[in-house]
Amino acid sequence: MTSEAAQLLERVGPAWRRRDVAALLALLEQQWPSERLARLLRCDDAAVVCLAAGCLGMVGSLRDEAALAELLHCKDADTRDAAEDALWRLWMQAGSSCGNAMLAEALKHVERDEFDAALALLDHLTIDEPTFAEAHHQRGIVLHLLDRLEPAAEAYKIAIDLNPHHFRAMASLGHVFAQRGKLAGALRAYRAALRVHPGLSELREVVPQLAAAIDRRSVA
Repeated sequence: MTSEAAQLLERVGPAWRRRDVAALLALLEQQWPSERLARLLRCDDAAVVCLAAGCLGMVGSLRDEAALAELLHCKDADTRDAAEDALWRLWMQAGSSCGNAMLAEALKHVERDEFDAALALLDHLTIDEPTFAEAHHQRGIVLHLLDRLEPAAEAYKIAIDLNPHHFRAMASLGHVFAQRGKLAGALRAYRAALRVHPGLSELREVVPQLAAAIDRRSVA
């Protein structure tokens, strides 16, 4: 372990374990810029990598997305979980400050099953900030919940075009294809999600079954 890695564990680890967000942000702002944290993603100590990934989720940007996505291929489950959580944090905060707040408000409506109110906010957000991938993804989820499958699929596709690492949008697109009976499309979407995140166990189980079903259709 390098001295830099040891310093991260010693100086940042206690605040991380306490979930002391104010202390963490102060430490990271003063001593641990995202470039320094990103270097530690290549450390051979899983505890260091997990902590660095978690901190990047707090202070990083989409420039760090590719490096975090690489960790989704790690054998260590804790590392994969840390990378996934960090990616979600980056995705949810990738808009403007106003856009991020609007997305958070839309999600509160979703939690209360107020899907029409959520959709209205997300419609405005995706118009105002058309490159905010997570806004399109969440809009797809709401449309999906409203059983509006075709526009949901289009929203997921936009999210994927904007963010090629968005394995959840790929998986959700696969679910829409499956619901519409488009098994080949579902299989392509699921395989795309697994190429980004091989640890999606629910898809690893479904893909062979889906491929077999398509084979049976072609023989019949």
